Amino acid sequence: MTSSTIPGPFRRWRWLPTAGLAALPFLVYANGYDHAYQLDDTYTLVTNPSVRSLANIPRYFVDPGTYTSVREQVDYRPVLQVSYALNYAINGYRMQNWHFTQILLHALVTVGLFLLCKRLLALGAGPPSDATAFVAAAVFAVHPASSGVVNYLNARSSLLTAAFLVPALLAYLKPVESAEYRRPQWTAALWYTLALFTKVEAVGALGALWAFELWQRGRETGAGVIGSAVATLDKRTLRRLAPALAVTLVYFVIRARLMAPFPFGDSRHAPDVGAYEYLVTQFTAWWHYVARWVAPISLVADNLAYPVYRSWREPVVLLAAGGWLLVIALLVAAWRRAPWLTFVAIATLALLSPTSSIAPLAEMVNEHRPYLAIGVLWLGVAIPSAQLVRLALTPSARAIGAAALVILMASLGALTWRRNTVFHTAGAYWKDILDKAPSSRAHLNYGLSRMQAGDYPNALKHYRLSLEEAPYWYYTHINLGVAFQNLGNADSARAHFDIAVQNDRFSGQALLWRGEFLLSRRSFAAARGDFLASQPLSLQSYRVAKGLATAASGLGDAGERDAQVARMRALDSAATGRDLAAVLAAGDPRAARESIETTLMTEGLTLLRENDAAGAAAKFREILAGNPTHYGAHYQLAASLDRLGRRDESRALWRTVLKMAEGYKDEATIRTARARLERNP
Repeated sequence: MTSSTIPGPFRRWRWLPTAGLAALPFLVYANGYDHAYQLDDTYTLVTNPSVRSLANIPRYFVDPGTYTSVREQVDYRPVLQVSYALNYAINGYRMQNWHFTQILLHALVTVGLFLLCKRLLALGAGPPSDATAFVAAAVFAVHPASSGVVNYLNARSSLLTAAFLVPALLAYLKPVESAEYRRPQWTAALWYTLALFTKVEAVGALGALWAFELWQRGRETGAGVIGSAVATLDKRTLRRLAPALAVTLVYFVIRARLMAPFPFGDSRHAPDVGAYEYLVTQFTAWWHYVARWVAPISLVADNLAYPVYRSWREPVVLLAAGGWLLVIALLVAAWRRAPWLTFVAIATLALLSPTSSIAPLAEMVNEHRPYLAIGVLWLGVAIPSAQLVRLALTPSARAIGAAALVILMASLGALTWRRNTVFHTAGAYWKDILDKAPSSRAHLNYGLSRMQAGDYPNALKHYRLSLEEAPYWYYTHINLGVAFQNLGNADSARAHFDIAVQNDRFSGQALLWRGEFLLSRRSFAAARGDFLASQPLSLQSYRVAKGLATAASGLGDAGERDAQVARMRALDSAATGRDLAAVLAAGDPRAARESIETTLMTEGLTLLRENDAAGAAAKFREILAGNPTHYGAHYQLAASLDRLGRRDESRALWRTVLKMAEGYKDEATIRTARARLERNP
C-alpha cells in the first residue's frame, strides 16, 4: 500500500510508521543506559580533557591532538568531537545521556534507511510500498549487528557519519529525467561535508554517488554496464559531483597539513601486513560481514583473532573471490531488468572500501566498520524478497510469512537486548571477547579488569598470556609494572616499566608510568627525566605537568614546582585542587597537610552555605581525623551538629571549643561557645 492509496480517514496517521521506526531502537537498547566506557572510550573521552569544555570546539578543527589522550591514536574528526563536547556539557560522564545520543543517532539512520528504501522504490527498484520500506528499516533497527555501534561510544564515528551520509544520498538521488538532475548537488555536498569532517571514511560515499550516475545512465541510454559506465564520464556527472569533489579536495589539504606532526600510519597495523595482505584478507572479511548479518549469533566486539591471509592462492581467499565473481556475474545478468541492484552493490563496497580494501588497519574485521554499508546492502535483499513474497505466495502463505516475520523481529530484538549486557562492565565485555576470539588485547584488558577488582593472581595470569602473543607490547608491560608495584614487588615493577619504555616509540605513555613509579620511590631526579622525555610525545599535558611539579617539589625546586602548578591550574583547575596536596607532600609533608585542611574547610563551609549540614560535618570530621587539634574544624563541626539537631554531640564539642578559645583568648568565640552551651543544657 502506498501513501497515495491510503484511505482518507487514515492519511493523517502517515507519520506513524516513521515514529514507530524511531521508537524501535529506544526499545531494544533500553537496558544499556548504565554500561561502561569500553576500549578506546578511555582515551578519547574519559582521560581526554578537551571534551570537557565547549570552549575547545574551535580547537577541534585545527588541532587533531584534541581527539585523544594517546598520541598514536590521533585523528582528525572535529564534528565527532563537537558531539562529545555537547554530551559532556549536558551531564558530564554520566552514561545516560551518552547512551541516549547513541540510540538517537541509530534511530535517525533507521528512519533515513526507510526513506532511502522508499526513494529506491520510487526510482524503479520495485512497486512503491511503504510496507516494504518499513519492514526493511525495522529489521535494521533491531538487528544485533548494530549493537556494537550503539553501545560502544567510540563507534559514534560510524553512527554520526551514517547519520550525515544517508541525507546526502537522499539529496543526491534525483531521477535523470528531473530538472534537478542537471544541477550541481549542493545539498548533498553539505551533508557529505559534515560526514567527512566526522570521519575520513566518509570519502567512500563518492563511489556511491557515482554508482547512482551509472544506474541513471543505464536507464537513460539502455546500454550495458560498460557502456553506461563510459556514459558517466561527461560534464553532467562532473557538474553534479563538483561540490562534493571540491569539498573532498579542501578536506584532504587541511587534513594533510594538520596531521603532518602525527606520522603514525605504520603504527596502526602489524609490520608484516601491507596493502596486499590486507586486501586478500578483506575478500574473506566481506563475506564475514554478510554472514554475521544473516546469522548474528557469535558477535565479537574486538576480533583480533581473525586470520590474516597472505596470498590469493590460499583456498579460503580463492573461495571468497570466486563467490564475489559469482555476485558480479549475477549483477551483470540482472542489469537490464534491475540496474538498481548494481547501484546498491557498488554503493555498499564504496562505503566499506576506505577501511576494508587496501589501506591496512590493525584489525582485519571490526564490528562497527560495515554499519551503513550493510544497511544499504540489506535494502538490496529486502526489496526483491518483498516482491517475491507478493508475487509468488498465496494469501495463506503470506499470512504464515507475516507470522515468521514477527518471530524474526522478536528474536532479533531479544538477541540485541541480550548482547547489550556484554557492554555493562569491562569484565563482561572482555570475557565475552576472550570466549570467542582470544587475543593479546583481550587478555590484557580482561587482566586489567581483574586488577581493578583486586584479583591480582588472575590479572597476572592474563597479562602473561597477552605477552605470549605479543611479547613486546608496551601496554602489557605497563600493566605488569603497575600490578607488581601494587603488590610491593618494586624490582619486577621497574623491570617491566623499563621494557615498556624501550618499546613505546610514539605515545610517551610508558615514560609517564615509569616516572610516576619513580616518584613513589622518591627517585625525584630520575622521575623528572622521564617526564621531560615524555613531554614531546604525550598528549596528557596535565599529567606531565603534575609529574614535573611533584618531582620539583621533591628536589626542593620551589620555582619550578610553582611554575608547573600554575600550568596544572591552567590545564585543569578542578584536578589541581585534588592533586595539589600530593604535589606539596613530595617536598613538605606539613605544607601538604595544611593544603588538604584548607581544601576540606572550604568545601565544608560551602556545604554549610548550601544547607547540607551532614555533608559539611563529614568534611570537618575528615580534618579532625588527621589533625585532632584543629581549632576551626571543631567550631564548624559543632555548628553543623547543632543544625542537624544532634545536641548531645554538639555540646561535647562546644566544651572543647570553649577551652581552646580560652587558651587563644578569643573573646568572640568564648561568648559563642558559652551561649551554645547555655542553650543546650
